[in-house]
Amino acid sequence: MKTILLPDEIYERAEELATQDHVSVDRLVAAVVNEHLSEWARAKQRASQGSLERLKRVLAKVRDVPAEAADQL
Repeated sequence: MKTILLPDEIYERAEELATQDHVSVDRLVAAVVNEHLSEWARAKQRASQGSLERLKRVLAKVRDVPAEAADQL
């Protein structure tokens, strides 16, 4: 087992959730990290199925017009 350091703010948020769910902070953090690692792997796998050329073809279909006022920063 390894030790990791968390900023106090994140640890306190995790501690609140762990207390509400009646689990340890270690167990909660391990579950959250495991879930996100799985999501990351799925995202990488999906990204590997795409291609820059296909992206360029799709973007070429978008009209070159100014953004609407509501979409501007």
